[in-house]
Amino acid sequence: MTDETSKLDAIKASIEELRDEIRLEAHLGKAEAVQELEKLDKKWNAFLEQCKPVVDEAGKTAKNAGAALSLVADELKSGYERIRKLL
Repeated sequence: MTDETSKLDAIKASIEELRDEIRLEAHLGKAEAVQELEKLDKKWNAFLEQCKPVVDEAGKTAKNAGAALSLVADELKSGYERIRKLL
């Protein structure tokens, strides 16, 4: 093997290794985003269920429920922003 061939093989191997690492990280990142989205979707559906009675009862004793929903909404927003950053 010539010196040039050895150098080319080393560069190829280095690039191949980097490519494989990036592919793995991208795949894992996508899987992490999907898992996070699934968790958030469950919270989103629960939020929607909790939100309806609060809206229906607005003006009565909804202050505490409204504050709790606000906390859940903030958590959901933060979660979706995390996913956006992952993608």
